[in-house]
Amino acid sequence: MIVIEKRADSVEEAKQQGLLQLGMDESQVDIEVVSEGGDGESAVVRLSTRWSEEDDVLDFVCGLLDRMDVDCSLDIESIESGYRVTINGEESNYAIGHRGEVLDAIQYLAQIVLNRDKENYLKITVDAENYRSRREKMLRDMAKKFADKAVRDRVNVELEPMNPHDRKVVHEALSEDERVTTFSTGVEPNRYVTIEPKLPEKVYGTQTAFRKHGIKTRSFGKKRGF
Repeated sequence: MIVIEKRADSVEEAKQQGLLQLGMDESQVDIEVVSEGGDGESAVVRLSTRWSEEDDVLDFVCGLLDRMDVDCSLDIESIESGYRVTINGEESNYAIGHRGEVLDAIQYLAQIVLNRDKENYLKITVDAENYRSRREKMLRDMAKKFADKAVRDRVNVELEPMNPHDRKVVHEALSEDERVTTFSTGVEPNRYVTIEPKLPEKVYGTQTAFRKHGIKTRSFGKKRGF
């Protein structure tokens, strides 16, 4: 919650100045007239932002980072069905951890706690230093590289264990690659993606194929004269 006080020649002017500073309208704040002014005195108005769902999200994530002793700031924006929280500051890398494990843990805890007693699921995404998009690009590039290897060497390529989100990125990256198929194997947290090359269609005989009356046929061996 943010609380500010504004002084002006009138209550209305002080109120408008406060709303302009906060970038909000009257439906989003509580307004208290501290002094109506007069007799040479300025009017004083106190404006307090109302507690919102965004405040719940920021308060929880901020509390976690404070307990981790990470000095940073938070930005929040609305996304479909929820919010995206971005961790900023020189120490934001401490909130990422090895392969995003700390970031994933913060996000997981936020979703569990903030969805408690809610009828509609609230989606929470937590990011830092643009890690999510950088990680997705790396996974897509890696998936294509190992798909090339699987096709070239005609072997199954097993990737390292990944969380469900990362596995989904790999599956989607290769979903339109007609050379390979992908599937997940194993038990969490050691579940991993396997990239399997598709076998070429078997062709028999002289490999001469044609259609006759709409039916695909192949010729076998040499033609003999009668």
